[in-house]
Amino acid sequence: MATLPALSTGFNGSSNSVGTSNHGNWQHDLLVKLLVRDRREKAFTDFVESYNSLVQKLGKFADQTGALESTARSLREENANLSKEVETLRDQGSPLNQKRTAELEQQIYELKEERANLYKTQGQNAQRLVDLNDVLRKSEDTTKKNNEEIQQLTEANTGLLKKVESHTNSLREKDGTIQILQDELATLQLELVKTEERMKDLEKENSQLLQRWLKKMNDEVEKMNEANLFIESGVVIVEKEHIMSEPATISTIRPRGKSVGPVTIPVAAFKKFTAHDGEIQAINCSTDGNLFATGSSDKTIKVFDAKTGNLKQTLSGSLQSVMHLSFNNTNDMIAGASNDNSTRIWDLRTARIWHTLTGHIGKVYSARFNGDSTRLITGSHDRTIKVFDLNKGYCIKTIFCFSSCNDVVLLDESGSTLASGHLDNNLRFWDVRSGKDIKELTGIHLGQITSVAVSPDGSKVMTNSRDNTIKLVDLRTYEVVQTLHADGYKNGTNWSRACYSPDGRYVAAGSIDGTIYYWNLFKSRLEKTLKEHSAPICGVAWSPQGGQVFSADKDRTVCIWASGLR
Repeated sequence: MATLPALSTGFNGSSNSVGTSNHGNWQHDLLVKLLVRDRREKAFTDFVESYNSLVQKLGKFADQTGALESTARSLREENANLSKEVETLRDQGSPLNQKRTAELEQQIYELKEERANLYKTQGQNAQRLVDLNDVLRKSEDTTKKNNEEIQQLTEANTGLLKKVESHTNSLREKDGTIQILQDELATLQLELVKTEERMKDLEKENSQLLQRWLKKMNDEVEKMNEANLFIESGVVIVEKEHIMSEPATISTIRPRGKSVGPVTIPVAAFKKFTAHDGEIQAINCSTDGNLFATGSSDKTIKVFDAKTGNLKQTLSGSLQSVMHLSFNNTNDMIAGASNDNSTRIWDLRTARIWHTLTGHIGKVYSARFNGDSTRLITGSHDRTIKVFDLNKGYCIKTIFCFSSCNDVVLLDESGSTLASGHLDNNLRFWDVRSGKDIKELTGIHLGQITSVAVSPDGSKVMTNSRDNTIKLVDLRTYEVVQTLHADGYKNGTNWSRACYSPDGRYVAAGSIDGTIYYWNLFKSRLEKTLKEHSAPICGVAWSPQGGQVFSADKDRTVCIWASGLR
């Protein structure tokens, strides 16, 4: 019988040593899992050794069986020979032969007994062999399962090793990034120290200049107070006489620093046209009244001739809607505040972008030039007001105003003081030099302020609000001195712009139903309403020449209003 081959017990489990690390506990967990795996593999060794022992015993039994079978064959041959001799002796029939026959028969009987014992032993050996084969088969099945489990554990171990390598590489990259950031932080800290030193020097210098300026201003104030008392008393008398005389359409009050033509409330729209491919968000007039411009969600600004309404220029470059427009005093530049968090300035002589001013992280809703066009002030929904130096092209001052800014205006030509209207319904006044608020008026409106404007004489600030009222605030007392409202007037957008007439006698504002409302400030009453629009009006601009008003709605329509049809 062929012997079964012995299984090899030399299983080499790969026990990779995992170094400890201060980056976490995953190395320790992996080491524990590897130790558990080794304990499982050592348990398989006992099965293999038991299997080999059974194979060896089986081989010995097979050898014994072969020897017994060989002995049995010899005995059968000898028995056959003896049987022949017995037959021969029987045939001869001699007493000696009979004796010999009896002996041979006795030997045959003994041989048969011995053969029976051999058969019995052979049967026992065969049964043991069957039992051993069953044990061997079970051992092979167990070994197969163990090998499959070993393969699965090996694959899992390989995957864990790859993860270990990946985590190690990731940690190495993060260490490098941390080192770079630490170097940058050190550089920024050094730069901050230098900037703080420079700021201290500038603050010291500013304090000295401020003291000198205050001393000079105090001297000037003392001289001006006496003159103001005399002038104010005269102005009161003139205003009373003017109100009593009540000129119907023409005002004689002139804004400081600008020549004003006869101011009349328009009678009708002499031109109405579609100006853009998208909603119009802003409209404004040049300071000389010869041009007006519109900004749209189609990302363009269009400049029109104020007298004919003909398109003169199309300015492109904005990445999102243009929300506010502002001409400079010389009317050779226009600023457009955009929802793409930036403000662009176009040179109207070349129709090209002169500056792209960035720095806000929210939509920019307002942009204003100072008197000499050296600075631009912007208000944004990122809750900041920024001052840009146009000679350098970057921000030189950031004022944190704590609420989204819908509009900002300059209270003087230099832009050293500002007024801003906000999403939280409040009106705030700012000192640009210090970056601090001068005054905050809370509770003057029940809805967010959508626009702010300074009266032509510089004495009042007008606010337009989503609570459907317009209020006038005295800049000397910071108190509301006049509230304008009317049945049917509803502010239609969060950026709707109201405006003063050039002489400061009237206020015009557009409503959600497309109607323009005109209030007489001297009489504190609604003077007139005109309607040509069919959509919410986003802005109204009154020409400095006095006889024209420009309006735009969200349905892309522009109307040019005049005191008489043309």
